[in-house]
Amino acid sequence: MGKRENIVETYFDKQVEEVLNGITRKWVCPGQDGAPDRIPIWAYCPGQVFVEVKTVDGSLSPVQEREHTRLREVGALVFTVYGQSGVDAFIKLADGCSLTASHAFGVFECR
Repeated sequence: MGKRENIVETYFDKQVEEVLNGITRKWVCPGQDGAPDRIPIWAYCPGQVFVEVKTVDGSLSPVQEREHTRLREVGALVFTVYGQSGVDAFIKLADGCSLTASHAFGVFECR
């Protein structure tokens, strides 16, 4: 079993702050199950970005998959990161300004 999600979330928050010079917010959406965990915000952020944080061996629930699809359909970029290596992959994409609207229409996973 992988690291607990809150450990990976803390690592994600720290990486966004230190590498991207950005901030994150935990997204709590009362009455709407399946919302992604984090909203990262940094300079040159390409738009509405949401990140679901999972352990290396975690998986999305059907409710999460459905909500992520809804967000993508309205143009949001929704990423799922798995463990610290997934966080690192996301940070590399974000730091290199490689996030584009084309990511919004597919399931984008960082492992």
